[in-house]
Amino acid sequence: MFKKKSFLSYIIYAVGEITLIVIGILLALYLQNNNDEKKNEKTVTAIINMLKNEISTNKKNIDRVKDYHIMVRDTINVIETPVKEEDVQKTIGFWRGMQTPRLQNAAFQTSIQSGVGKEFNPELLKALNALYTYQESYNNFTSQTSQIFFNADFSDIRQFNRIMASIGLFMNDLYYFESELNEMFEYNLKKIDSLYH
Repeated sequence: MFKKKSFLSYIIYAVGEITLIVIGILLALYLQNNNDEKKNEKTVTAIINMLKNEISTNKKNIDRVKDYHIMVRDTINVIETPVKEEDVQKTIGFWRGMQTPRLQNAAFQTSIQSGVGKEFNPELLKALNALYTYQESYNNFTSQTSQIFFNADFSDIRQFNRIMASIGLFMNDLYYFESELNEMFEYNLKKIDSLYH
């Protein structure tokens, strides 16, 4: 009977020890998960702030050049073809060269490559994907077109009308690109503000 009582006490003691160990492990896991969630929230908040800054900067860069592009497009529609080579400089006095900013995407790429992007609201992630895809199209378009006009000879009167027509078409396309980008910038900034205060 003494041995049975001793064995029973040992079993109860062992179960108590195991229960304490399990509770300790569960508590440690809870605290670790809680710490991980806080770190994750801080990381998401930091990336969101980086995205807002990047989008705002890209928007400012577009705003800085869009009026120039509109002016060039509208001026080209009304200028007269110069008769002599000496008149070319007067005729294209409005032209200050290609002014197209290279829009940045580092914050978005960081969010995707670090895996933080999967923590974003799905609607926001979809909107950001659309914005940065369109923005990349803008960057590609401006790079390719800039190369075309880099070597343009404005003093060649025979080519003058063709060059001006090409620039006019390019500025018209830029106007639509930039108008669409501005709408997308605004939408994404509002979406971010509504989801992440």
